[in-house]
Amino acid sequence: MHLKQIIMCTLLLGMVDQINDDVAVVEYKVGDFIKHSEVSLDLSACKPSEGQEVYFYKDYKIVTCVDDL
Repeated sequence: MHLKQIIMCTLLLGMVDQINDDVAVVEYKVGDFIKHSEVSLDLSACKPSEGQEVYFYKDYKIVTCVDDL
């Protein structure tokens, strides 16, 4: 497997539930379960707003904020 494919497999899609200081709580679905991850906004590539979808690494940082079309 190529490195790019491995990296893409670890990215998750979720929605920002809350923003507290420099931490965003991202809600995401795994099977039938809803889970939460706290990610650092200081390390993230963008500054999301609550309710915005993001691609992120679990418990680490946001890679991309998804803009509404």
